[in-house]
Amino acid sequence: MKKYLISTALLAASAFAASVTVNPASTAQKVTGFGGASVYYQSWIKNLPADDQEALFDTAFTGLNISLLRVGNWYQDEDASKLQDDIDIVKAAKKRLGDHMKIQMSSWSAPASLKPSNSLNGQDGHSKSDKTLKKANGDAYGAYAYTDFANWWKKSLDAYTTAGIAPDYISLQNEPDMEATYEETLFEPTETNEIAGYKEALNAVYDAVKGKTKLLGPEPLGIGYSNFEKYAKELDASKLDGYAYHLYHAGDGNDNSGNNYLSPENFRKPMKAIADVYGKGDKPIIMTEFCPMLDEPREKDMIGLAHIMQIGFTDGRLSGYIAWQLFWGYHSQMIGVCPGAGWDLDGSGKYVCDDTGFKIFPEYHAMRHYSKFVNPGASVIATSTTEANLQTVAFLSASGDSITTVLVNTGSTAIQLDNPGISGYGLITAVQSKENGLKSKNISVATCTVLPARSITTLVYKKGIATDIVSTCKDETSDSSYVEPIIVPTDDVVIVDYTATTDVSTWQAMDDKLSAVTYGTTAIDGIAGYASVPLAGCDQSEESCGYQNQLLNISAEGAKALSSCASLVITMRSQGTSDAYVNVGGAAGGSWVDYEYGKLAAGSKWSETKVSLKKEGENGSTALTFNSESAGIYIAKIVATGCTGTGSIKMGRNVRFNDGKMQAMIFDMNGNLVWKGMRSEALNENGTLKPSIRQGAYILKTKNNAQRVIKK
Repeated sequence: MKKYLISTALLAASAFAASVTVNPASTAQKVTGFGGASVYYQSWIKNLPADDQEALFDTAFTGLNISLLRVGNWYQDEDASKLQDDIDIVKAAKKRLGDHMKIQMSSWSAPASLKPSNSLNGQDGHSKSDKTLKKANGDAYGAYAYTDFANWWKKSLDAYTTAGIAPDYISLQNEPDMEATYEETLFEPTETNEIAGYKEALNAVYDAVKGKTKLLGPEPLGIGYSNFEKYAKELDASKLDGYAYHLYHAGDGNDNSGNNYLSPENFRKPMKAIADVYGKGDKPIIMTEFCPMLDEPREKDMIGLAHIMQIGFTDGRLSGYIAWQLFWGYHSQMIGVCPGAGWDLDGSGKYVCDDTGFKIFPEYHAMRHYSKFVNPGASVIATSTTEANLQTVAFLSASGDSITTVLVNTGSTAIQLDNPGISGYGLITAVQSKENGLKSKNISVATCTVLPARSITTLVYKKGIATDIVSTCKDETSDSSYVEPIIVPTDDVVIVDYTATTDVSTWQAMDDKLSAVTYGTTAIDGIAGYASVPLAGCDQSEESCGYQNQLLNISAEGAKALSSCASLVITMRSQGTSDAYVNVGGAAGGSWVDYEYGKLAAGSKWSETKVSLKKEGENGSTALTFNSESAGIYIAKIVATGCTGTGSIKMGRNVRFNDGKMQAMIFDMNGNLVWKGMRSEALNENGTLKPSIRQGAYILKTKNNAQRVIKK
């Protein structure tokens, strides 16, 4: 079908339009539910004023109509008084949703007394064998303390049920394959001499809790590399009431969760592989945790989540999807919560969150397109379209009286859709969310619908209902309060290219221990022109070695490039057979606050290594520094990429204020100061903490702002 630019007149007048076919007679798996997790930050919610709490609960529970809530099993020390925050949150949810909402509970760790490390946290174990169950002679299920673990689960369920939280589903261990620093317990698919077995633990827990709840498993970290199958194939399927997994890796070579969120198709193949084996019976498959793992919510994550769910409920045959963060401190997937009185998060004297003490983020609306309009018991039904950028999934209600169709336009061009005609059903509701536009907006019920670029549209049909519809269709989700993304042509600016010049005179050693940079002409993997850059060749943390820098002076035009471009791409290679890791920074009057650490110079091939320029100030550094513990590297080319402007460097770029040199403080979730220093000393490039403090969730605060930082 033909696509059109987003012109209302053109769309309305066009004789050509996209179409979607919906077939209610072709049914697949039934829906268990949709929802999110209430794990961590419960105290922040409880610290909100009573009215704000009620508004938050209305937004999270009534607004989303969630049917699955994931909670943690925090009964490790068997102190029921510590469960009160969870009790209050579940009570608020049940007040609004009743039995519509089911509870899924996972354990992050066995009790410390059942682990050789005597600690809940993985960081306190010296080896993998410290981070699993302790061994036990004469245990009925194997060589480890499976019986004690199962009895603890039984006591946990009794305590939670008495407190008003009766889990409908449990998973005996969150991510049993992940060696974490926070709460964790490791399980191999079956027991080894070093690690307890998930199979044996499942057998024990099943015998202890059967009849009390339903069991999901094995809930591994990701589904790439047949990771789910390694566990599932070893298990007695009769002991499981459903299957569960997470999506933190897809196994296609792109295992960064933030990147995968923007490339949902990475999940199609591994999801389908699992569905083809485990999704054909009556056991549901539930995705129980996934998020981008980023501090800053992105507009485009709304489409990412909607697309991932579309793949999951079609090729993946999912019955349920639980996003990781229903609510979370400050930044979140769906709802961010401010920490309460006494916090000045942005330096303005006001909270960053809305007046109610919380803030809704774009992924909230992606989930709502499913959870609000599709109830448990519905069946996935067949849909089809010829539009490559239009992702579709549809659901027939349990009673057969309604059909919900979710349409995700992942493309950069609007589509005019001839609304599906479904025999015996009339269209009664149309809801739309647009990236950089209005969210969860009711739009006109018409014969056709504009699906804006990067948007989600839900159409709800009612059996036997005839509705008045209008014949025109238009984009109703533009919002003047949003600024549509402007695609500015970008250039690459060559800082230096040794395949085109032999001049290495702009290099100078900043330490007399280093030899001079020379020009190399012996071809290496097809490149016969490069700078040979000697480096420390010793441990720079040792006083006898010290940081030894090579400095590359660059032109004024190059300095302008650093201030107006997104990244440097350095084509380099180790001078040895092993990989070299190089620290790259700005110098000679520049404003980088520290290095980009550990940039790869591969030992087996030339590598293009990207260095972010987000730390660069508006004037641009006039030199670059390089240091490493390796003996040396070859550099063939350095190019600045993502430079604004066409054919020239733009000097008027708006630069985000750099607070790297400001004092920063790190607070725990109770508001206690746990670290103080320079902001640049606190964070790695990926947002993880440098200071040697305990793993967990924190707030890092400077004069300019505050941000959540978490080690997971």
